[in-house]
Amino acid sequence: MGEDPPLPGVSGQVQGARPPHAAHEAIYRAYVEALTRDERIVVLRKGESRFCRLIDKALRVLTLGKQDRFLTSYTTTLGRRIYVPDDWDRYPAGERYLVLRHEAVHVRQFRRLTWPGMVLVYLFLPVPMGFAAGRAWLEWEGYRETLVATWQLEGRAAARSPALENHIAERFSGADYAWMWVAEGMVRRAIARTLRSLEKAPPPPLEWPAAGVAEGSVARVRPSSTSG
Repeated sequence: MGEDPPLPGVSGQVQGARPPHAAHEAIYRAYVEALTRDERIVVLRKGESRFCRLIDKALRVLTLGKQDRFLTSYTTTLGRRIYVPDDWDRYPAGERYLVLRHEAVHVRQFRRLTWPGMVLVYLFLPVPMGFAAGRAWLEWEGYRETLVATWQLEGRAAARSPALENHIAERFSGADYAWMWVAEGMVRRAIARTLRSLEKAPPPPLEWPAAGVAEGSVARVRPSSTSG
């Protein structure tokens, strides 16, 4: 649940004097520190989880082989655990930040709905594919946060880019999420409504965290101590 492939390229429009990559790294590390402290999240590598390998096999069967990148290109949230691809540390810091903003929404959904509720809503209500309104609702909450976070990190133009719109819309209508909402036009209209609301009340741009946070090791992925 809460799978998210890499986002379109992140260039950087953060307030401050440092280069964008340094700004993004500092912001990412500070955000992970806050998530670890406030949400008690644990970031783990997918390749070390037997459970994630089992999900990968199941998705390959259910999607007739069309979803074959679950382990290598997606981030998945299960409860307080956020499972990331094994090469997570090679992703640009801005991209890692935007993905975790999305995944943090799913962490809070698990807390609100509980595990049984998330499984029921995400996988089965009202139908598992085509017009899976439960899964679409949960993922829309995450992707709306992606739009807000992109606006804050990258600026208005990045949030409104056709590449990002296509990226989000195709997640709903394609095999990545088992065709959870095939009416792609409705997704694009929802994106447009969200962007209009951000135009009327723009979120504040991100600023630099304390310098010491940028040098810390809090953002490193923990080796998995369990089997999944």
